[in-house]
Amino acid sequence: MGLLISTQAFAKQEKMVEDGEEFTAEISKTDINRIKLYGDRIRTVQSNEGELVVTRDDKLGEMYIRVTSFMENRPLNLFIVTEQNFTYKALLYPKAIPAEQIIIRNDAVVASSDAEVAKVTKNSYETQIIALFKAMRLKRKLDGYTIKQERHYIDLGDIGMRRVSTYKGQNFIGEIFVLKNSTSRIIPLEEKMFFKNGVRAIKIEKENLLPDETTEIFVVS
Repeated sequence: MGLLISTQAFAKQEKMVEDGEEFTAEISKTDINRIKLYGDRIRTVQSNEGELVVTRDDKLGEMYIRVTSFMENRPLNLFIVTEQNFTYKALLYPKAIPAEQIIIRNDAVVASSDAEVAKVTKNSYETQIIALFKAMRLKRKLDGYTIKQERHYIDLGDIGMRRVSTYKGQNFIGEIFVLKNSTSRIIPLEEKMFFKNGVRAIKIEKENLLPDETTEIFVVS
């Protein structure tokens, strides 16, 4: 499960992950990439020997990674343990893209880190999006939003997709979709598959959909 927030101003990937969960991200296969935790610090990092060159910044609690030349075209595994004792597994896909910044967010960390929360204004872009995702995921009402239940079907071939509800506010519109794998094979899902003009952020509950399995996808425009 992961969350991708797209912002042209900062050109970074933001992933909302819970303790023990796996997230996927694209990284540059030629440049240095940065990984940072929101409201927490990296304590230890584990990866397969020879796959990544890892440089820790102990002062800031973040790290920089570079893919070794012979691993440029293979997905890489990385385990991150934080100072607040959260563990995340990253599945990284090296691509021919510029250096990437990956910011990891965890609801539990945000809730307990008053110092970090104070740095973000109440009406900020990211704060509003995260609040909307929380409400949609928990199927709760959210101040300033009207909720409409519906059954709008979208034909995606092997994936049965329907929109089940919409959250409409002054600044953003949130949509909840249910996807079903109607094939006999595993279908990998990536946030970028569902991006279109106007989309601000996407969250997928299951990134590998088994045969006949369903998952939810949350989209903010």
